[in-house]
Amino acid sequence: MLQSVSGLLLLFILFGSLFLDARVWTTRDGTKSQGELIEVEGDRIGIRIHDRDYHFSINRFSDQDQDYVRQWAEVSRCPVCLRGLRGKTKRTSTDEFHAECFRCMVCAKGFVGGERFQLDPWGGLSHLHHGKALASCGSCSRFFVRSKAKPAQLFADGRVSCETCFQDGILDQRLLEKVLLRIKPVMRELGLSEPKGSLSLHMVDQNILSREALKINARGNLRGLTLTKYKVVGQRGQVRATFEHKIYVLYGLPHIECVSVLAHEWAHVWLNERFIESTPPVIEGFCNLVSEHALGQEKSKLSSIIRENMIKSDSPVYGAGYRRMKQRLAQIGWSVLLKEMKAKSSPP
Repeated sequence: MLQSVSGLLLLFILFGSLFLDARVWTTRDGTKSQGELIEVEGDRIGIRIHDRDYHFSINRFSDQDQDYVRQWAEVSRCPVCLRGLRGKTKRTSTDEFHAECFRCMVCAKGFVGGERFQLDPWGGLSHLHHGKALASCGSCSRFFVRSKAKPAQLFADGRVSCETCFQDGILDQRLLEKVLLRIKPVMRELGLSEPKGSLSLHMVDQNILSREALKINARGNLRGLTLTKYKVVGQRGQVRATFEHKIYVLYGLPHIECVSVLAHEWAHVWLNERFIESTPPVIEGFCNLVSEHALGQEKSKLSSIIRENMIKSDSPVYGAGYRRMKQRLAQIGWSVLLKEMKAKSSPP
């Protein structure tokens, strides 16, 4: 099963301007694309292409592009509009904003000294006291005003989705099957073969997912769940097991998050068919490793946010377990790690 973790930054107020320019980016192999630089984090850069945010390694691009990135990063920028800071600004304990940008997206009022506010990972700002007037996307943590959202963005089971994630949402079985096809080659390359038993996908709401999870005593903010039934049968003097796997996935998850969930659940299927048993931190930590590997093939900013949430999670199972398994992976690599997991097999 896969849990979702997201957080908001709470800040206290203490108490510019270069426009973003689209440019043609050239990769080392000569591929060209037009987009705006929006973020630099170490050796990763964010580029907005056709109104979508993507993350790439800076080493992917030409020397000229890398020089542009270095010059861009030297300029202090407003977290909201990403323009260079000059003129009248407002400063907090961690950031500096253009005065005209430093206002609440719900009431449109500028913040004054002593007020508490929240900042989302996308530069959205809101007073802390707005409560239900403000929504935070359950997938990417982007803020949006509830009254301005389309009714379909507010799911019947209580979840909410920003417009961007909703547009990318997996809302029918056909699209869910396509996501599964997308991750299969990645799983094979990793060494996680396809299941021997039958596997069916089921799109459900949060209520049904939680109800099914109780069958294996699982709880929490789940995004996916795997239930496996097996039967041990004899055939010509030999004993073998047959399997039936059901993967439940929340409907409406954006494509990238659905990749993460299905990769995690695929790992559970692989473990179940080998009767691999261990503690929850080891099992869920391993499955999160597989999920992270699948996310590493994706270039969207959302994939980076999901991976960062795994790293920062305070869950003793999904967070601490994942971090311990990640340390082990760094020491021994995937091939040996899979052998270690297989050694935990305990067939009936």
